[in-house]
Amino acid sequence: MAEFSTERRILLAFTLSFLVLALWSYLGPKYQPPEPAPPEEPPVVELAPPPRVEPEEAAPPASPGVLEAGEERLITVETEVATIELTNRGARVRRWTLKQYDDEEGGPLDLVQGVTTEVGLPFSLEVANPQQQETLNQALFVVETWGAELEAPVELVFRWSDGELAASKRFRFDAGYLLEVETEVTRAGQPVEHRVAWPGGFGDAAADTAQFPPQVLLRTPEKVRRHPAAQATETTGWIFKSYPPFPYEGPAAYAGIEDRYFAAVFFPQGAALSGTAATAQWTPSATPDNESPKPQPVGSVALGSPQSGTNRFRVFVGPKALEVVGPIGEQVGVPELGDELVNFGFIWFVAKPLFLGMKWMYTWIPNYGWVIVGLTILINLLLLPLKWKSLQSAYKMQKVAPQMRAIQARYKQYKFNDPRKQEMQKEIMALYKQHGVNPLGGCLPLLLQLPFFYGFYEVLRTAIELRQAPWFGWIQDLSQKDPWYVLPLLMGGMMYVSTKMTPMSTPDPAQQRMMQLFPLFLTFLFLQVSSGLVLYWTTSNVVGIAQQWFINKRMRERQEAEKLAAREERRRKKKRHKQLPEAPDG
Repeated sequence: MAEFSTERRILLAFTLSFLVLALWSYLGPKYQPPEPAPPEEPPVVELAPPPRVEPEEAAPPASPGVLEAGEERLITVETEVATIELTNRGARVRRWTLKQYDDEEGGPLDLVQGVTTEVGLPFSLEVANPQQQETLNQALFVVETWGAELEAPVELVFRWSDGELAASKRFRFDAGYLLEVETEVTRAGQPVEHRVAWPGGFGDAAADTAQFPPQVLLRTPEKVRRHPAAQATETTGWIFKSYPPFPYEGPAAYAGIEDRYFAAVFFPQGAALSGTAATAQWTPSATPDNESPKPQPVGSVALGSPQSGTNRFRVFVGPKALEVVGPIGEQVGVPELGDELVNFGFIWFVAKPLFLGMKWMYTWIPNYGWVIVGLTILINLLLLPLKWKSLQSAYKMQKVAPQMRAIQARYKQYKFNDPRKQEMQKEIMALYKQHGVNPLGGCLPLLLQLPFFYGFYEVLRTAIELRQAPWFGWIQDLSQKDPWYVLPLLMGGMMYVSTKMTPMSTPDPAQQRMMQLFPLFLTFLFLQVSSGLVLYWTTSNVVGIAQQWFINKRMRERQEAEKLAAREERRRKKKRHKQLPEAPDG
């Protein structure tokens, strides 16, 4: 069995890193989002100006204490950043469209996915009794409003009662992404514990949920806990155990549901929170292309105050952008919200500075594709001195390769675990030391690039600024894969050229073949990676080729100078030898 050298172990680790990153997204479990189905539109009835309770909306009471509207009606609230459509059936939200973000068809993005009309609408109520829960979410609430114009700031109050069971909901909309919600449920005058739910999924319905599924999240006093929303009841994964954050009861700074770029986060106005998450099965409507659609999992989260008939929340519904959630975190008393919600992963100490650098460069170059190109060139220029040292080590390794092979040949008859193999390693290390060879030098450029690769990956998967960000031509979204696969193929070609130009630091033919096949391997993996990440790696290879040409030229000049100096030294020695007087005979 061939022995794994230090360099080969590092190269294998680098390869496995890409496998974890790319194969998981390429071959991992696929969650297909439910296709949104437009809900059946109830008649839109304009709200009348005050008085606060609209008399025409309430039906004649069947018995004392009954409060119920005569028909379903829609209410639209306009804020600076969103248009929110509510229905008095259950006093819930039907649509939540963001004005500053578009869907894939170019219209305002609706964070309320269409399937929720079948499995539940945002701000539904959950109670222990299923029949009462159905009644509360289908009841026609009477609407009260303060102010004639339904533009933020505005407050809406919904009330309903059948004489025994009663509920009220209050929504306070301000100009930005933050609102206040208060709910109360009683039965026979006694408080009923309940939760406020966001069921039926969340976020951009056209997003790549196979790689980035919606998640439920919970901020406990210890940490932020996340779990795929459509797997809320699962407790184990393929390799690692995964523990969902819900059910939960205890102190919490916030909880909610999120997708790749957007979030609905509830900040409880109390010391404790009771929360659950669930997965519903929803079957899309049949289409000519899919006459027998399969049921799809849809996640939901429900939150409330334990042992209480009243819930009070401040709620954020909007983009996970640092300049948005940072100030909101200060408003709600969670200053770390920005870094926790805009999650740059385990390598945040590289990813966040990269992101801030890209934002700064964007003020001068208003195209994130060219920003990536410029930042990549800058990174490679900063790494040039280390690359120069690495290439020097590789050239030295080539010089000692024959001696190294001779040492390995003397020990080839021994098995891998034979103690005498340690003597071979000692001789090789002594050879390295004698000639000033760094055995890790050949892998140094790849190792130095790895943190930046992961950093760019986290930025491109996390930063909403890269969502739908075009470069030029066919690349119209740097956060998505290249639709024509031009960049991955170009990247593979450039990496192969760079590999051929770079001197092999290992004398092992098997390792050399592995290094030459590495570009083909990465090309296959990068077919499904975001085009912005491929653009970074392609640019890095192009810059690397230019740097390699320069380094090779200098190295050749240096070798020629060394050969010339050696010939001159031999000539001088030969001349001195001829000038020495001959020794007299005996």
